[in-house]
Amino acid sequence: MERMPKQQFIFILLLFVLFSCQYNGKNEHTAVVLKTAKDTIVKKHQEVCINPKPIEFLGIDVDSFCVKEKELGKRDNLQKLFRTLKLDKYQYAQFVEDTKEYTDFSNLSAQQKYFTITKETDKETALQYLVFKLSEYEYIIANCTDTNAIEYHKTKDLPSSETPKKRVSRRMKKHQLAKKQKPIYFCPLQIALYEKKIDTTEIKFAAVIQKSVTKTFKEHHLDTKLIEQLNKAYNGKYNINSLRKGDTLQFIYHQLSINGRFLDYGHVEAICSKTKKKPIYAVDYFIEDDSSFQYADEKGHYLKTAFLKSPLQKGGNIVSRYNLHRFHPVLQVEKAHLGTDFAAPQGAPIIATASGVITAAQFTQNNGNYVKIRHDRMYETQYLHMVRFARGIRNGVRVQQGQIIGYVGRTGLATGPHVCYRFWKHGAQVDPLREKLNVIKQISHQELHKFLQHFTETKSEMNKIPIV
Repeated sequence: MERMPKQQFIFILLLFVLFSCQYNGKNEHTAVVLKTAKDTIVKKHQEVCINPKPIEFLGIDVDSFCVKEKELGKRDNLQKLFRTLKLDKYQYAQFVEDTKEYTDFSNLSAQQKYFTITKETDKETALQYLVFKLSEYEYIIANCTDTNAIEYHKTKDLPSSETPKKRVSRRMKKHQLAKKQKPIYFCPLQIALYEKKIDTTEIKFAAVIQKSVTKTFKEHHLDTKLIEQLNKAYNGKYNINSLRKGDTLQFIYHQLSINGRFLDYGHVEAICSKTKKKPIYAVDYFIEDDSSFQYADEKGHYLKTAFLKSPLQKGGNIVSRYNLHRFHPVLQVEKAHLGTDFAAPQGAPIIATASGVITAAQFTQNNGNYVKIRHDRMYETQYLHMVRFARGIRNGVRVQQGQIIGYVGRTGLATGPHVCYRFWKHGAQVDPLREKLNVIKQISHQELHKFLQHFTETKSEMNKIPIV
């Protein structure tokens, strides 16, 4: 067998060294985004680089970090994830408590998307940020880099049926136990909500119906989900699916997008359904009397009733009515029940039955988490036993009719998940089922002239939309 010439061997060796240096140089100081399998614990050989050079991710400078996108597996939960990431139980408790305003992280579902942002060296992988995706534009970011330890204080809700004697006894035992126990210190997570900028574009559309509304929408590449949005403006007074061949549909709405990518259909400003009999209008207008937006027709009549019948977004059954002589299921004594109980599953959305201003959003021993809303000089409503409030719900905030203000729970004096709906009239609690509340209101005479001027301008704007 012939030997390889010495010069040829040296040439091949130099090529190999040169190639190795170039390969290492390309991977130096590069942020790597990795997409992994659905399981929480993923081995390194399963990771695939999907984007080699991100500079910024959700406002975080990740130039020298490694970003990995993952999903929770079927058997995963938040506690397991925290253990895998070497975050302790005190950080877990703090995270769940600090994120209550946004969502219930203690009950995450499978396929929940999250990201880990780590700093990787030859010796170790250090977690810098843990990010959870709430929606297409909302993310919870937990900064894990704080090394300043603080004392851990456990937060615990009071027992729903605790008597004053038991409360005193419990506090004494807690005080004695605190003397014996050493304080616990942990490094807290810094929690923040990141919201992507949402762009709003006004879209105008007008068409003559050829076969049906659904087919007309499909022909012009409009999502049929928009039909539901338009019908909400009419609030049951008219259904645009009733339009027939030859009828005309005109509307103005907002389209939401992020960086030019479609996100959702937004607010409907105005709509007109022109049938052979008459045009049917719904025009949005800001009412100064109760600081709310309302849809009204050409005469200034609201298309919504003064109060909704139920405080639940999806119906709900009445399990206990307003009763001055009810036997209380928890206290086991006869006590007046000044509210109406609507049963619903834990976490079901609770809505404001009318527009108004929040005067209380807090926790008390009997009411649990509750919200109270002042609607005008006469009426107030109250919603009890929530598991948590909706994001942004606090004192002084204005809410619209139908807006989600919280979620069904069993906090306070409650035997099961439900919402206790209380109705106040001139400062006294009354039975809402006996009040004549579902009447159609009209824009006040003081504002009617201003509205009619706004209506005329909106009508003229819709008539100028080219019919497709």
